[in-house]
Amino acid sequence: MRIPGSTTTPAATFVKEVTGAATRRWGVHGTDLGCPVRLADGRFAFFFGDTFSSHGRQGRGWRSPVMLRSATTDLRAGIEFESAAGGRKAREILPNAHDVRELPDRDSPGSEFTVVPADAVTIDDRTYLSVVSVHSWKSADWPTNFTYLACSDDGGENWHRTPARWDNRGGSLDQLWTMERHDGYVYVISSAFDRTNPGGMILRRVPEAHILDPAAYEDWGWDPATDWAWGQPATPILPGPVGEMCLRNIAGTWVLAYFDPAVHAIVTRTAERIDGPWSEPIVQVAGGDWGAAYGTWAQIYGGYIHPASTRDDLHLFVSQWNTTTGDPYRVLQFRTRLDVR
Repeated sequence: MRIPGSTTTPAATFVKEVTGAATRRWGVHGTDLGCPVRLADGRFAFFFGDTFSSHGRQGRGWRSPVMLRSATTDLRAGIEFESAAGGRKAREILPNAHDVRELPDRDSPGSEFTVVPADAVTIDDRTYLSVVSVHSWKSADWPTNFTYLACSDDGGENWHRTPARWDNRGGSLDQLWTMERHDGYVYVISSAFDRTNPGGMILRRVPEAHILDPAAYEDWGWDPATDWAWGQPATPILPGPVGEMCLRNIAGTWVLAYFDPAVHAIVTRTAERIDGPWSEPIVQVAGGDWGAAYGTWAQIYGGYIHPASTRDDLHLFVSQWNTTTGDPYRVLQFRTRLDVR
């Protein structure tokens, strides 16, 4: 398939597999996501979703989320990890019910199959993590219970769940977050946690000092009387459906990377202002079939930007999971550059 206005040739090149054998010493073998954020001490934390000590997405040591640290700043040869939250074995950093019943209906709100990380931001010495409580993967239009913020004041070693929470009212567009700091605000682009929901992405902002106050978040929206403005009811800024997203400001350019389920690809858009206009999407990592020709990657998702990226050297972390066999279930690093005009 072709995204209207997009490139057809994938732009990113493969660097390396960053999980698997390289992370097994921390009990992290089969895993996904790997969203990175810069910590207060300059190192980088990577947050992973459902994680297993064994190969693939099954078997021993199921926990989520887990966190590994990296001090790699020269990304060209690929990142290396140096430690884990939990010490010798990466522990589950937040409470997770692991309710394997996967009750799909809304009348069972206590059911929490797993907890997965979405994105993080560091303000002063504290790192905030957006976390999704997954109700059930079997629910067609209501897979989450709520999204909340957790925080750490010690480089990600210990995490605390905060009262800041956004309940899913059924198709809510505030469940799957990506966020970035700029000029005293934290800007949040979010969507439904549902790759079939056409609702698109909405934009909000909150003063950094009030990130834990849901009432302080201000929507970007459109009203016939005022045109686009802050404080209006949230109006989608980009179309859906959409998967995992990552928003970063790189040398004054807003960059949004995300999984586009319509074309099974990781794409990027850029903008001079957070409120747009946004460029047409560029295919960075193209999906394909297992065993297909070199240059496409089967069953990919994610697409997280490393904070040390530049416009000429952008690094993306992409998940790959064979849902038939369970393996591979891993995170891959890709390298590209942005064509910003």
